[in-house]
Amino acid sequence: MIVPDNIRQCVAFLGVRKANGEFQLAGSVFWVGQEHAPKPEGGLSQAEPVYAVTARHVIDAIRNIGASEVYLRVNLASGNAAWVKSELSDWYAHPTDSTIDVSILKTGVPNDWDHVVVPYSLCVTETHIKQHEIGLGDEVFVTGLFRHHHGTLRNIPIVRVGNLSSMAEEKVQTRDFGLMEALLVEARSIGGLSGSPVFVNLGVTRMIGGQVKHATSNPIFFLIGLIHGHFDVATGSIDAAETDAIDSVSAQHVNTGIAIVTPFHNARRVIDAFEKGS
Repeated sequence: MIVPDNIRQCVAFLGVRKANGEFQLAGSVFWVGQEHAPKPEGGLSQAEPVYAVTARHVIDAIRNIGASEVYLRVNLASGNAAWVKSELSDWYAHPTDSTIDVSILKTGVPNDWDHVVVPYSLCVTETHIKQHEIGLGDEVFVTGLFRHHHGTLRNIPIVRVGNLSSMAEEKVQTRDFGLMEALLVEARSIGGLSGSPVFVNLGVTRMIGGQVKHATSNPIFFLIGLIHGHFDVATGSIDAAETDAIDSVSAQHVNTGIAIVTPFHNARRVIDAFEKGS
């Protein structure tokens, strides 16, 4: 699978400004909204509303350090990146369901930004799941922030590829959000990928209802959710035969390789709640 560049264009990075004026990256963010129609001069018109979407725990972490502003590091059409300020108080989470790890910001994507909006038509719904028989084993990929190589002049989102390991058949126990509705994917989530969009790749040819279905010449990608986190395991429980060799690091934890994904329909619940209340 080759991930098109325009898929990564929906992603930017989130951060905070420290007391010394330097910026510190904190997570990933992406945009969803209505379809965008081309302008006569070739730019993109702004269909309203457009929402920046990230994991709520990223915004909570920024709040917990006493910051009142959230900065978006966006790529510019000129080739560089810029930090754009938003007020932390403008980020919105679901008003009644604290298990939804989603925060949104009503915003826009100006034409001088090198970013695109994921249209709702490419966001997975139950209809998409049934129509395309999306399920276990389907290929997925995550694109977002890798803190150790985020890009000096502009954002460079990385891509991690995996497979759907579990649909949201029952709620998943998480450390900070309790029992939450989630998908599980076999793709390592790491610090910085929180809030990253997760896409499912349906390819060009697919067996549906016992019949071979062909798409166009391009693979079909759908936004299926966003990264919440991952499961860790204590290093001492990996392999009993190796415990002597790892006793000195037994307090450390290892990523199991299974990421927890908030389904997109829960992000849509947050958007709907915001629009009803605004």
